[in-house]
Amino acid sequence: MLFNVAPLLDGRNQAGIILAVFLGYYIKRRFFTSKKRSGKLKNPFAQDSRSPLTPLVIEQEIRNEILKKAFTKQLATEQKWDAIVIGSGMGGLSSAALLSKAGLKVLVLEKHGKCGGACHIFKEEGYEFDVGIHYIGGFTRQTLDRTLLDQISDGQIQWAQLENNFDRVIVDVMSPTQREYSIPSGRGVWKNQLIERFPEERKAIETFFSMVNKVSRQTKGWIMVKVLPIWLVNLISLFGLPRFLSDFYSLGSRTLNDVIQSLTKNKDLQLLFAYSWGTYAEPPNRSSFALQALLHSHYEEGASYPIGGASEIPYRIVPVIERAGGRVLMKAPVSQILTENGRVTGVRVGNKESSAVDIFAPIVISDAGIHNTFMDLLPENVAKMSPTWPLTNSMKPGIGCLSVFIGLRGTAEELGLKAENLWVFTDSSVEEGFNKIFDGRTLDDVLYKPYPAFFIGFPSAKDPSWESRYPGRSTITVVSFAPYSWVAQWKDLTVKKRGDEYNSLKNAIGQQIIDQVTHLYPDLKNAIDYFSVGTPITNEHYLNAKEGAIYGLEHGIERFSPKQASLLRPETGVEGLFLCGQDVMCCGFVSAMLSGLLCASAVLKTNLFNDLILLHKKVKAASAQSQRNKRD
Repeated sequence: MLFNVAPLLDGRNQAGIILAVFLGYYIKRRFFTSKKRSGKLKNPFAQDSRSPLTPLVIEQEIRNEILKKAFTKQLATEQKWDAIVIGSGMGGLSSAALLSKAGLKVLVLEKHGKCGGACHIFKEEGYEFDVGIHYIGGFTRQTLDRTLLDQISDGQIQWAQLENNFDRVIVDVMSPTQREYSIPSGRGVWKNQLIERFPEERKAIETFFSMVNKVSRQTKGWIMVKVLPIWLVNLISLFGLPRFLSDFYSLGSRTLNDVIQSLTKNKDLQLLFAYSWGTYAEPPNRSSFALQALLHSHYEEGASYPIGGASEIPYRIVPVIERAGGRVLMKAPVSQILTENGRVTGVRVGNKESSAVDIFAPIVISDAGIHNTFMDLLPENVAKMSPTWPLTNSMKPGIGCLSVFIGLRGTAEELGLKAENLWVFTDSSVEEGFNKIFDGRTLDDVLYKPYPAFFIGFPSAKDPSWESRYPGRSTITVVSFAPYSWVAQWKDLTVKKRGDEYNSLKNAIGQQIIDQVTHLYPDLKNAIDYFSVGTPITNEHYLNAKEGAIYGLEHGIERFSPKQASLLRPETGVEGLFLCGQDVMCCGFVSAMLSGLLCASAVLKTNLFNDLILLHKKVKAASAQSQRNKRD
């Protein structure tokens, strides 16, 4: 016999084969067959909506007209809305822009005084700081992600490419054995560089990148479970089909730690395979290998930064929403999602009975996160109707984030700063730094020793427009983690008025980190003009992030299983209520933007992914033809 037919005779396997055939037919009909749009609805990707680039607007008064337009009852109730979006993060803005392009009138309500969520910036003492956009992959060329962003921003966001070695990893910092590794741009370049650096580990390196490529080619399987009916996902999972059909699930069922330890015993190489796990804030012993594989693929061709700073992103998207008759209003804290007979009818803005404003719409989209939406905004009896409700107890907020913002006298060139990032570790262990912070040790154990691990970015060096906007000044942003418990006792106090004890604590942590930064850059010590520290309760206040978890829900391995991934979807099971944002996909700018695409598809009951792909092919073809014409 050429092969063993016994497995085919097993009843369970036969059922699985039949189900796989049915699934293929269902997916073809559901996702690759165009549907006619009814009534006034339009295809947001019917044509390339990019327009010629306009000059960068640096006048703050003009920018504030878009980024700081405050809520008033008159503006919020001046017309009937087709949809209301809670939150102006990237998920909320992308879903609102796509629905606006489809012909709906959308109202976006933001609690903070500035638009953009983690894309907003703040200014202090003559310096500008980003809070969440440090670098983005996939925008060095016309990728599908870039085409999507171009279509919701009129193609007005420009990108500056970072250094070829966009990341540097510093190991055993502040010790005699301190060493450094660079992460280069280009397909296959880093793999070859690692083989040159660790020739005895060639097999481990080649296997690792082969596994990364297998996962990155199968991300459709991850997205698919978020749009297939939940009952169907459960059925195919019962027969073990996800692992059989997609490497995303077969490899994603292993932790990152398990994979790297199975490949090599070299501690430095293990760290390099996993160095950027802080990007999603889940240590390798708890995170899925699939997530790290997606991250490596995302940055393989390099990294970029928005010219004009992170606030360029909301600044260029809001006009698309408003041009269709929509509004984006700040200082609009939604206190309740209104319901009637189990379906959504609108939202309430404000907490006080006398001044609260009820705004009505048949569709409400929440970019506020799973916990905020189901536990704070929805009546509990309605929230429990959703298949997603159990996740509010089984999934916790992610790790609290700590930030240090540093203002410097001098240009990037004078201070030796480059368009790059540093990942700093006090030893070569993948998780030891994390354990030192979160294993219950006292604050004194951390405060008076080098902070175990953190990320350093140089936004002023990444942005070509910076010098013209802030001549003779530079900035550094440092990001790390801190337990929410360190600062929870001050969470209910007024921001910027939390007292000397709180300020002393956060500034002591900040100073310890600054000492480590100046160890790496000694010339900066006398250039520091300003610094401030953001703790988990800072993030909770400004970003409405539960327990300061700026990446939303924890990114544990179960999140990337078919069952849990299928529950993190735009549809909530509550009529009229949809979700977008990091909790729908995973953390990060591009993931949040794609969640908006998924959400708009669900609202419009059509496949916008397919429409986007068709437009993307036309855009790429036109770009290639233009390049040929220039050469001729």
